[in-house]
Amino acid sequence: MKLKILLPLIASISLITSQSFAAFTPLSVAIVPPIQFPPEDFSITGLRLSALWGQHRDVYGVDLGLLGNITDQDFVGIGVSGVFNATYGNTRIIGLQLAGMGNYNKQKTSVVGLQAALMTNYNVAESSVYGVQLSLANISAFTAIYGLQLGLYNRAKSVYGFQIGLINVTDNLHGLQIGLVNMNNTGPFKISPILNVGF
Repeated sequence: MKLKILLPLIASISLITSQSFAAFTPLSVAIVPPIQFPPEDFSITGLRLSALWGQHRDVYGVDLGLLGNITDQDFVGIGVSGVFNATYGNTRIIGLQLAGMGNYNKQKTSVVGLQAALMTNYNVAESSVYGVQLSLANISAFTAIYGLQLGLYNRAKSVYGFQIGLINVTDNLHGLQIGLVNMNNTGPFKISPILNVGF
């Protein structure tokens, strides 16, 4: 009688265990979803190579895409694409997030190094950049910049360092803004042409 209960229990545990291990792989190769191996519900813990773009649950490591990279949940590592990087979960960039057109990070983001795109860096949630954020438009209203934000239009929550562009906007400036229009929402000089200083 006990054996009849024990065998289904062992089979259930081994099935759950094998499925959880099967959800991770060190390598992914994609043309465009769903033409990719492994499928979208896997986590990549190593390298994802995408001929056009790939889409997976999580990526931990290096993400290289000719057109783009899409991560449904968490991303940790280096992301480089010809057109776009899109992450819908928490994002930790270690060294580089580079896109030909734009980087889009929906949840909390931490960049240590360079976040760069030709058109837009768009960090939606509370985030931090330790290093350089570089694009024509840096739209990061809830991001603290520790270093340099450089673009035609720059928006950050806090700047500890420099904002350089045509239009610079921050809520807290601890450094310099250099541009045609400089706005520091909590500083003594809320709007200043050419140069604004915050402490």
